[in-house]
Amino acid sequence: MKKFFLFILFLMIIGIVGAQFALPTYVESQLESELNKTLQPTSQTVSIDSTPAFKLLYGQADAVSGTLENVKLGKLNFASFHYKAQDVKINPVSLLATYEVDVLSMGPASLEGVVVADDLKQFFVENVSGLQDANVQLTNERVTVSGGVNLLGAIRGRGSLEGRLEFKNNALVFSPTRFTINGTTISGLTSQFLEPITIYDFNNFPVPVKVESVVVENGEIHIKIKPVLN
Repeated sequence: MKKFFLFILFLMIIGIVGAQFALPTYVESQLESELNKTLQPTSQTVSIDSTPAFKLLYGQADAVSGTLENVKLGKLNFASFHYKAQDVKINPVSLLATYEVDVLSMGPASLEGVVVADDLKQFFVENVSGLQDANVQLTNERVTVSGGVNLLGAIRGRGSLEGRLEFKNNALVFSPTRFTINGTTISGLTSQFLEPITIYDFNNFPVPVKVESVVVENGEIHIKIKPVLN
């Protein structure tokens, strides 16, 4: 009888140790699958920490974090997204029955999207009429878009569009302040370039989020947003 109980205890230890590795890996794979479907990154990493691991059977995770590379949202490509959250509660029924990650609640959480100059340049080339061979310069004070300009075939030359990045109604907006052609401002003909340009509306993000800040660092745009659970 003693040997039997020792054997049962041994099996329990093996099960606990196995769960410590198997459960986080399983949940990570399900979360990765969900993110692949909704955001379609070119690559990603996911990390789930739960001690002890069997808490995941009840949908409780101590921390969730990860990175997604090259995410296309609307007309803008994000070079990366970095996210982390603590005290995450997941619906265990959805996770086990339908393999869906349904987040019920979470503690402190953050999400940061990074846009590089080349991706912003591509956005302007595709969405600003008459702009060709564009170049984008990012500084803390302003964004400068320059390149060839062809206004209805009547005026051609080198154009420069300066402005700032800001948020309006939860959308990332480029607000131009100055536009010149060959170093000269042409009243009337250039006014169309001074209209605000919506780069991406975060109200269309796959999950509800609220934008907190936008900062330009080392030639990159860092956008911090916060998940908002219903």
